[in-house]
Amino acid sequence: MPPSEQTEFFLTFTPPQDLTPEERKLVGDIVILDHRAHHQLKPKTEEWNEVLKLLVNAVVLLQARDAEQGRAILEEAQQVYYHHNQTKNRIRYLTGAVAGIVVAAAVGTGFLLVSKSLEQYIGRQLLVLIFVFAGLGSITSVLTRVSTIDLKEETSRFSVAVSGFSRPLIAMFVALVVYFILDTRIVEIKLGSPTEPKTNAVYLVTSFLCGFSERFAKDILSRVPFGSDGREKDQSGPTATGESESGGGARRD
Repeated sequence: MPPSEQTEFFLTFTPPQDLTPEERKLVGDIVILDHRAHHQLKPKTEEWNEVLKLLVNAVVLLQARDAEQGRAILEEAQQVYYHHNQTKNRIRYLTGAVAGIVVAAAVGTGFLLVSKSLEQYIGRQLLVLIFVFAGLGSITSVLTRVSTIDLKEETSRFSVAVSGFSRPLIAMFVALVVYFILDTRIVEIKLGSPTEPKTNAVYLVTSFLCGFSERFAKDILSRVPFGSDGREKDQSGPTATGESESGGGARRD
């Protein structure tokens, strides 16, 4: 029976008779890695071919009843697979982030179209700058950390791309919320000299940080009174301090 398109590039072999438990496990691990490489690296690519050749060597050693060396070759094949899979996933993540920037720009344009109804809360120019700085912070974060993101075991290309795609959008909305929190002085942050008047530069810096650091945004949001069952958070963090007492309330001038 001729192979179909779904089975043509899978590794097929006949294992020896009377397998030991170690050999049986080796057979299963070879099959699993072969299927992962087929799905993630795609047949006929250089990356897939590199993994396949190592798997063939592992099978040859298995059929020679040298399970120990076969296992060593399989582990090398796994390392090669993880390396290539991680590289491809990081590219997908970065591509998703770039697509997210484009969509975030479109959403920002939509906000500008309805910004007249928002002008009593925020100026149009400041709104644009907040979105821009949040996007800059997000893409800066992705570019500086993409080489350290651990995606070697991820097998869903869609979820990896969506993870990157969502970052700029989340950063944009969070930056806008943080602006309102700081503008209404629900939460205070200290940047520079406390005697200097607050300017729009503070909002641009916080917008960039919302895109660059998820921890910064969570730190601000966690200090909103009643935001976490009314319990006051630890105010020792370096980025923000809340002005609440016994349940919390906005500071009044």
